[in-house]
This record gives sequence, structure tokens and C-alpha cells, in this order.
Amino acid sequence: MEWTRTQAPSQINSCDCGGDSVEELADGLVRRYRCAECHSGLGDVTMGHEP
Repeated sequence: MEWTRTQAPSQINSCDCGGDSVEELADGLVRRYRCAECHSGLGDVTMGHEP
């Protein structure tokens, strides 16, 4: 599976390095997010459980 550029949902943290590009990795029911610039983890969302 590959990381793809995406628009992060509102509940996902902002990038530690101040970047505004976000990448997503869809892993079954879980979507993981990271900063595209510094690759810091931003959290994840389980499908069907978004607020």
C-alpha cells in the first residue's frame, strides 16, 4: 500500500513541522494520516467511526 496525498479530516492533528500537505494510507478499515513534508504521524480514523 502507498501513501497518497489527501485533504485531512478536521479531527486530525496538524503537522509538527508546520507543513500543510497531508498523506493518507488506507489499511482496511483504518485510514492513517501523516505530514507529507516531515512524515510525522497525525493520527488515524477508523472507517464508520468518524465524528
